[in-house]
Amino acid sequence: MSSVEQPRPRAAAVVGALVATIVVIGGFVWLAVSGNSHGTSVSGTAAAAKGATCTWKPADANNTALKKTGTPSTKNLPDSGTRDMTIATSQGTITIKLDVTDAPCSAASFAYLASQKFFDNSSCHRLVTSGIYVLQCGDPSGTGSGGPSYTYGHENLPSGPAGYTTGVVAMANASDPDGNGSQFFIIYKDTPTDPSTGQSVLASNFTVIGTVSAGMDVVQKVAAAGADNTYGAGDGKPKLPLKITSVTVGPVASG
Repeated sequence: MSSVEQPRPRAAAVVGALVATIVVIGGFVWLAVSGNSHGTSVSGTAAAAKGATCTWKPADANNTALKKTGTPSTKNLPDSGTRDMTIATSQGTITIKLDVTDAPCSAASFAYLASQKFFDNSSCHRLVTSGIYVLQCGDPSGTGSGGPSYTYGHENLPSGPAGYTTGVVAMANASDPDGNGSQFFIIYKDTPTDPSTGQSVLASNFTVIGTVSAGMDVVQKVAAAGADNTYGAGDGKPKLPLKITSVTVGPVASG
């Protein structure tokens, strides 16, 4: 299961299902610092001319929560600029500006899945209101274990505490550097830092795919209603349901 991780002793797979719970529950975030790794292969002038090359790996065939999707293209993908991802929901519209420059494979994956209506009629399945502040979405199965039939590696992992602030959108995963799929989380309140280290309580293991450019009021409205504590205190399904009716990804715009 993908998940975002909270600051707990067994921190490792928070954004999928909070490390044990986290690692199994939520499919949460692992940010990436700048640059491309695992899923993306981009180098210098050649990359600028040929675009990004992405590696899509088969997901766990035994996971019945996955949805067969095929895979996006692997080569000559856009590798600069931004793309607007518009998420129409039952509570209003959320727009995310995808970072094509630093997370080209993530942008390509979301564009591909959106074109297949992969996210339509799915619900954001997890809200964390204690320790970290995230709303997790992107799993059509609603279980926290679902996703497409492929995975890809991290990109754009942050290096410091400023990486996970309000409005940042990152990929959830289950402690697997090549385990990004479709689950993502939106940070609706700045992530705390560990006073002993000055670093974010979220390990820099969650690929940052972009930021919310419109609709944070929708996310914060859902967050204000609280979680049902299914996965623990301050961690569960949103009490105010947020159903995704459609997702569209627009053309690449210059950065």
